Amino acid sequence: MKLFKFSLLIVVVATFMSCNNQQSLQEYYIDSKENDDFIMVDLPTSLISPKSETLSPEQKKVIASVKKINLLAYSLKDTAFYTSETGKVKAILKGDHYDELMKLGSTEQRMRIFIKGDEDAIDEVVVFAQDNNKGFVLARVLGDDMNVADMVRFAETMDTSSAGLNTGQFEGIMDVFN
Repeated sequence: MKLFKFSLLIVVVATFMSCNNQQSLQEYYIDSKENDDFIMVDLPTSLISPKSETLSPEQKKVIASVKKINLLAYSLKDTAFYTSETGKVKAILKGDHYDELMKLGSTEQRMRIFIKGDEDAIDEVVVFAQDNNKGFVLARVLGDDMNVADMVRFAETMDTSSAGLNTGQFEGIMDVFN
């Protein structure tokens, strides 16, 4: 009888430990999609990448490692909601196995960059930019086996001065910070 109770206790404890009530970033995006206060854009890289003939072989490789970019923005209308939502995002990024790569800014405006995966095999890069007077933008770059150097090259490729990119996809989302 004691063995049965002990086994039952172990099963119950294991069940509770395996249940993670922590919301994932993907779930946060899905939940936010239902809220009209957010602006959300999902972009395959093919929509924003420059014409392939203007890219070097190295740039093509970098673009090929990036599968999709998800952008979510909130334009500050309600300070309490802003505080609540930024708290949720911070908790997700802290608890969902993201490693902080970089942090910059001030108390009013800040940006943090996170990665998920190994340094040479990154599956996700997250940029969380906040402005306490304007709102926030949460960007996810999803890919396969990206690395930090590739992300720097991807950012250079995205520079409109060096390539003819279709940046029209970003206009609505960037209005959050205007």
